[in-house]
Amino acid sequence: MTLAELAAACGASLRGADAEITGITHVSGAVQPGWAFAALPGARHHGIEFVAQALERGAVAVLSDRDPGSQTTWLSVNDPRHASALAAWTLAGHPERRLLMVGITGTNGKSTVADLVGRIADAAGVTHGVLGTIAYTLPGRSECAVRTTPEATDLAPLLAELTREGGQLAVMEVSSHALSLDRVAGLEFDVGVWTNLTRDHLDFHHDLEAYFAAKCRLADLLRREPPGRRVIGADDPFMARLAASPRPGDLTFGLGPSCQVTAADVSANLEGTTFILRTPVGEAPVRLPLVGAHNLRNALAAAATAIALGWPLEAAVRGLASAEPLPGRLEPVAAGTHFPVFVDYAHTPDALEQVLRALREVEERRIVVVFGCGGDRDPGKRAPMGEVVGRLADVPIVTSDNPRSEDPRAIVDAVMDGVRASGNPRALAIPDRREAIAAALSLADERCLVLVAGKGHETEQIFADRTIPFDDRNVIRELARRRGA
Repeated sequence: MTLAELAAACGASLRGADAEITGITHVSGAVQPGWAFAALPGARHHGIEFVAQALERGAVAVLSDRDPGSQTTWLSVNDPRHASALAAWTLAGHPERRLLMVGITGTNGKSTVADLVGRIADAAGVTHGVLGTIAYTLPGRSECAVRTTPEATDLAPLLAELTREGGQLAVMEVSSHALSLDRVAGLEFDVGVWTNLTRDHLDFHHDLEAYFAAKCRLADLLRREPPGRRVIGADDPFMARLAASPRPGDLTFGLGPSCQVTAADVSANLEGTTFILRTPVGEAPVRLPLVGAHNLRNALAAAATAIALGWPLEAAVRGLASAEPLPGRLEPVAAGTHFPVFVDYAHTPDALEQVLRALREVEERRIVVVFGCGGDRDPGKRAPMGEVVGRLADVPIVTSDNPRSEDPRAIVDAVMDGVRASGNPRALAIPDRREAIAAALSLADERCLVLVAGKGHETEQIFADRTIPFDDRNVIRELARRRGA
C-alpha cells in the first residue's frame, strides 16, 4: 500500500513524497523500516516529541496533528487518534470484517463475561480470541495485557493474527477510556454488551453522566448490516436508561423481573451456583462453578450474548459449566490455612459491596478484608470504599494499593474516614501491604474468611520512585507457610 492510498483511507492530507507503507505504531521505539509513526496526544506528552527516534528506526512518515518538520513526510490530520485507528485496520487488511465481533463494556464484570463467552464459543465449536484486562488470548498463545483495550495500532495486528489462525470470533473488553480515546474507532461489533455502571474513573471522566455517555458510545459502533445487537444488563439503573430507548434486536439480562435472560431457583455456596437459566429460546438447568450473585449476573450476560449470536442454548449451558475463577476475580488461594482466603480485583465501592454481599450470602463466617485505594486516581471514591467495607466486613484492614506519586498514609487516612463513618470499631490501618496481609492471616481462625481486595491479578506494586514485584496470592502463600512453620 502507498502513503497516498493510506491517506485516503484515514482522511489524512499527505505532504511529501509518496512511498510504500507496511505498518503503523504509536510507540517510537517499536517502529520498523517502512512503517508510519502515529504521534498521538497523551496525558503528559505528545508523540511529536519522539519523532526523531521513530525516523532513526526507519519511519517513512509521521501521522499527526502537529507538523513534524518540513523535511519529514507528514500525514496531516485533525484527530490523530481516530485517523491512526482507521490506518491500523487498513494496513492490517481489515481483519475485523472477517470476524464476528463482540464488545463488552461496563464498570465491573467485563473480564468474567468475556471469559464465559469464550467458553461458550468453545462449546459451540467457534474458534475465537479474547482480549481484555488480564490477557490477550489467541488460538495457541496468550500474552499479558498491557491495558484493557489495546491501542488500535496494537489491536489491529492481534485481530489479523486471529484471522490467520482460523479465528471466527473476537471477544473484546471495551473500556470507557478506549471509547473516549478512539482506540476502537472504525470497528463494527455484531454484539455490544453493557454490564453495569457504578463510580470509577472519575479522575478521567469527571462525573458519572460523562462516564455513562462514554459507555453509550459503543452503540455507535454496532454493525450496520446485518444490524448489530445490544445486550443490556437492565437491572442496573444506568443500563435501564439505555434499555429504555429500545432498538430492534435488543436483549436484556439480569435478576430483575422484566429481564429476558434471567435465573430462577438459585442455590449458592462457596463451590458455586446452580440455577435455572430462563431465556426467550427456552430454559435449562445450569451448574456454574463461580461464587456470588455478581458472577451469576455475569453468566446471564454471557448466555444472552450467545443467544444474540444465534448459538444453541446447550452450548451456553456447557460453556458456563466449564467456568473457572479468573486470576484475581474472587479467586480462592490454597494456602494451607484453616479458613478460606480469596483475592479479588474489586477496587470500586460497588465492586466491593458486590463481592462482600456474595460472600455473606454463601457462608456464615466472620470476614476479614484487606484493601486500599490507588494513588493518582479518583480520590472521591476512597471514603465510600471505606464505608462499604466498614459496613459489610467484620474486620477492615486498610492498606496501600498502588500509591503511585501520592503519600500512602494520606490515601489510607482518606479511606479510614469512610470506615469510621460506618461505625465499625474493629478497623486497622496498616499502610504496608505485606504487613496488612500478615495481620489478616494472624487475626483469622477457622470461623473466618479472609478477602484481599484491590489488586487481583496484578503482580507489581507501584510507588512514586519504584515498582516492586507484589502478587497478593504469592504473598498470602508465603506468609501462610511461615505461620505454619
